[in-house]
Amino acid sequence: MLRRNWFRRRPRSEEVAVASLFSGEETRSPSHQNAIDAIPGWNCHFPVELGLTAGRLPAFDDPRITWCIERYGDLTGRRVLELGPLEGAHTYMLAKAGAHIDAVEANRLAFLKCLVTREVLDFPDTRFYLGDFVQWLEQAGPRYDLVVASGVLYHMREPLRLLRALSERADAIYLWTVMVDDDQVPHTFTQKFENLDVRHYARGYGDRSVAFCGGAMDFPNWMHRDDILAVLAALGYDDVTVLNDIIGTAGNVLPTFSVFARRSASVG
Repeated sequence: MLRRNWFRRRPRSEEVAVASLFSGEETRSPSHQNAIDAIPGWNCHFPVELGLTAGRLPAFDDPRITWCIERYGDLTGRRVLELGPLEGAHTYMLAKAGAHIDAVEANRLAFLKCLVTREVLDFPDTRFYLGDFVQWLEQAGPRYDLVVASGVLYHMREPLRLLRALSERADAIYLWTVMVDDDQVPHTFTQKFENLDVRHYARGYGDRSVAFCGGAMDFPNWMHRDDILAVLAALGYDDVTVLNDIIGTAGNVLPTFSVFARRSASVG
């Protein structure tokens, strides 16, 4: 059963680590490792051939993003928007495939990690922006050939708002998300969306560390797997492919899946 966790104290270790980021000087010989070490809480490890020490997740060669690129086709010269790039690993894969990328990250430490990653790997045609990607989507701006939203939907307090906003900016989208797939789990409330009754499941984060990868606000609302697909259909995405999680589940306990959705009239 999904339960709220009301424990929200910010760890003192995070406060100390963040404070240390903006104090002191580096006394070692200049290197990429120094830049990595200056920012606490890395989640992803860099390509092994670089010999750098960071996190543990093998996100720079993520089969989910490989699958997304295969589903879309040639990304050379395509405009891609990435939501929540975290540490720039998926951004690197998209850039290597030839895309021009805008990547929007709300977490300040994650944003700084993205800048370090771009320096380390020197990938082109990418701009990182610090801020709320829902507001980015809802303000006037360019259309994109593809939106990549890996690991963000289940962090949203208003997931339907996000889905509608991204649907207005792109005819092709990729989602990887934690979701509910058990009809016996009680939902917190329903929301009407395009004649659908969409179930929402409130979920708390609890304690946060410097490696925290969640959203800006506690108590996001998860969605049911069937409702995600129904909402995408209601938004006009009629060419939808689902891939069950191919890297294990988040925390080894939560059901996840990948969805590539396209409006078929946009192909070509």
